[in-house]
Amino acid sequence: MNELNLSIDKTAENVVKLLVEEKMIISTAESCTGGLISGAVTSVSGSSAVIEMGLCSYANRIKNEFLAVPEYILEKYGAVSYQTAYYMAKGIRLLSGSDISVSVTGIAGPTGGTDKKPVGTVYCGISTKKGTMSRLIFTPADDIPDEYKREYIRKMTVLKALRWVESILATTD
Repeated sequence: MNELNLSIDKTAENVVKLLVEEKMIISTAESCTGGLISGAVTSVSGSSAVIEMGLCSYANRIKNEFLAVPEYILEKYGAVSYQTAYYMAKGIRLLSGSDISVSVTGIAGPTGGTDKKPVGTVYCGISTKKGTMSRLIFTPADDIPDEYKREYIRKMTVLKALRWVESILATTD
């Protein structure tokens, strides 16, 4: 887990560096990570120049009322879905006025999984002024003991989300 923490720290440092270089502001909307992405970003010295808002949106009511995830999306596809991550990312970017936003929603376990959405199913969304996208960032954790599974999935989600943000910032023109 120590190696994972170091990877998160290094990626967060690079994301902050890229945001500063591009003069961009980031915002976060997090469900299963409960603020760990914004925590990783704000752990970097100088991050106050690039982040103004992060929202922990664990409840569907918050996803709907604050992030404008339509009720029919939550009813039809569920909180853990490509569609919900998409609307969460778009909603937090519009709410905060940021240049780029990242969202995550998923099942960190060790309970709560189903055959269709097993533990480790996480969707990530990113929104910029050019558009919004989302994708599945599944983290298999079958070999991880139950007592560490939740922490592992949450931290892997942070790393994968930050790496996606990093890749988008690295190609910003």
